[in-house]
Amino acid sequence: MRKRAFIIGIFLSILVALVDQYLSIKSLSGRLCWEYWAPAAIFGLFVLLILSSIHRVLELKTSELLLIFIMASTASVLPSMGFMSSLIPIISGMKYFSVEGNKWQELIIDKTSPLLMIKDDTAIKYFYEGLPPGEAIPYGIWLKPMLFILLFVLVFSFLSICLMVLFRKQWIEKEKLIYPLTILPMEMVRKKEGSRVPLLFKNRLFWFAFALCFAYYLFNWITLSTTGTAMIKPRGFISLFRKSTSFSLNPFFPILGFAYLVPRSVSLSLWLFHVLFTLQSGLLSMSGFKLPGINEAFGGRSTITTFEGAGGMLMLVAALFWRARKHLSDCVAKAFGHRQHVDDSSELFSYRTAVLGFILGFIAMMSFMRYFGMPWFASFMFIMFTVVVFLGLTRIVCQAGLPAARAQCIPPVYTSYLLPPGAITPQGYLVMGLQYSWAADIRTSIMATTGHTLKIQEDAHIPRKILVAGIITAIIVSYLASAWIHIYGGYKVGALSITGGGGTWFFGGGMSRFVANFVIPKMETPISKDIILTRYIFTAIGAFVMGALMFLHSKFLWWPIHYIGFPVAESAPLTYWWFAIFLAWIIKGVILKFGGHNVYRKSVPFFLGIILSTVTWIVVESALDLILHKPGSVVGW
Repeated sequence: MRKRAFIIGIFLSILVALVDQYLSIKSLSGRLCWEYWAPAAIFGLFVLLILSSIHRVLELKTSELLLIFIMASTASVLPSMGFMSSLIPIISGMKYFSVEGNKWQELIIDKTSPLLMIKDDTAIKYFYEGLPPGEAIPYGIWLKPMLFILLFVLVFSFLSICLMVLFRKQWIEKEKLIYPLTILPMEMVRKKEGSRVPLLFKNRLFWFAFALCFAYYLFNWITLSTTGTAMIKPRGFISLFRKSTSFSLNPFFPILGFAYLVPRSVSLSLWLFHVLFTLQSGLLSMSGFKLPGINEAFGGRSTITTFEGAGGMLMLVAALFWRARKHLSDCVAKAFGHRQHVDDSSELFSYRTAVLGFILGFIAMMSFMRYFGMPWFASFMFIMFTVVVFLGLTRIVCQAGLPAARAQCIPPVYTSYLLPPGAITPQGYLVMGLQYSWAADIRTSIMATTGHTLKIQEDAHIPRKILVAGIITAIIVSYLASAWIHIYGGYKVGALSITGGGGTWFFGGGMSRFVANFVIPKMETPISKDIILTRYIFTAIGAFVMGALMFLHSKFLWWPIHYIGFPVAESAPLTYWWFAIFLAWIIKGVILKFGGHNVYRKSVPFFLGIILSTVTWIVVESALDLILHKPGSVVGW
């Protein structure tokens, strides 16, 4: 392993962190770092492979290429929808959008530690409206909270890595998960002995799909740029139940590619449960039946489906621990000096480090919450529900190959509605609300990225110390770089004018309002027993249905439906992507029926070409829009 690979990995990690937000500042979509599949990392790997193919001097070993890819993937988590795009608007926006009538100042800002929020009126005004000529950017105002939050990020990242180390052997060696998101990068680096060109790049079907998909995007971009509308619009909607609910029909090509790689029972689960949950929500809306209290943001379309999903996620994670009970018991015993025969030589950390790291990380996270005023019991339950959500999502992504996934019930909502009345103080609700930056509208996470990293490491054989150093370094440099570009961009152009990549919503007060709408009603009117009881009932129903699905799947070979889609069936990503998954399910079924597994294996490069073509087009489109000043995305998210 040469040093240049590590240096390239650092450079690419910084570049990834800067480019995504820079595109937003320039009013472009970008979205290179929004999701688990890390398009920026895939494109970086693509460029390195092209350079390696050109000349032997530029060639990198497979392990070096994969180290760089892992570092870039890890760096893709924090810059946008994984953390920073929510963090900066929350810690600054609460102050800027506070007015006398909304009570934010007295109920939130005055009660929040300076470690968690920027409170300087002038600094906030200039950040959102632009810095006057001659004024210096007040970085000092941001330094203390951003460094403290970095510590918080590192603790949770370490906890996440430790948990993935503990589950690695169970998921990879015993359950044989295929990790669909790793298939493309692993195929991209696979070469014959003595050849610099990857086998995938010698496949004509791969390049045919690449060219076909790229031509489609290019044609639509030309028509969009010249006429103001894309010529080919395959997207649409179907409205039902007097327009009370609808289905999005979006054959999003990368989703089509990834869904083609997973077993048909899994893809069936993803689209079928979305359809069933959506129909349920429509019928509930038509009937007028709803639970008392409000349906919190980032949940399902109704409170009922939100907590049915919550029960499904709890049952999924309980089953994950139950299935891995023997392995986890070995890990714990090994960590505390027993069962020395248990082999952890192939793990990223020793089991002792992983077990103690998880326990200490859990306690540290609880201590953070308690330090800012949340009761110990509520802090414990919040971190426990956080582990449930992140671990459950990681399993879903690793098994189902979803480029993005979001829980139907987020950790603050779990904690608020599944604890007894009075267990959470007003200050506790405030502390939980401020965690929306990393525990609410997330589309990627360090935990899931690490899960895929450990799968890649099976073939990469990167020295453990270098891999750990690469992951931690990528986290730190991407955090610092993305924090800087967000702050710099805000002061230079005015955060209110940032419209690309969802900037209008984030910096327009959207995230701040969600936090306030979560915190203030609970401060003013505590959650009553009847509200909590109804949530318990539908959480239990969701857990029961999930348990029944898991039982049927494990006991009967003829049962065609996997359970993995149930906990996220009505989440935002599946709302947009279910139709592409449905199409992949149909296409794969036809190919397997009439061509068999041999034809299926030969067809895989076609769908990998679609994915890589989309990634390449995103970069090309961003460059064209920057040069020609004609923003507008044709990818169709």
